[in-house]
Amino acid sequence: MTEAERRWESWYQAFLKVFEAFPHPVEVPCPEGDGGHVRLTFYGYAGSRTGSVTAWCDRCHHGIWLGRVGLPAGAEVHPFDGKPEGQPEIELIPDAWYTPDSDGQGR
Repeated sequence: MTEAERRWESWYQAFLKVFEAFPHPVEVPCPEGDGGHVRLTFYGYAGSRTGSVTAWCDRCHHGIWLGRVGLPAGAEVHPFDGKPEGQPEIELIPDAWYTPDSDGQGR
């Protein structure tokens, strides 16, 4: 696994922890190790059950974007064409999809 793949995977795992706990708030540390915590911002269309999400750090403002997720009941969902008021600009880390080789070891 490359460093870029490890970084993306660490962000994805942090996203899962926050997402799976929803609607209960959890303090998941930023994968960048900066002392911040992972936050989620959901985007979608009114009445839709699927949308997208940005998982981002409240300190370094890095994060990942997932283009198709189920929108949890009770989540605040923002329109695709706007940024929520008060949210900083998020610097998305590049997508890095890990694809293991045929030996199953990722080499």
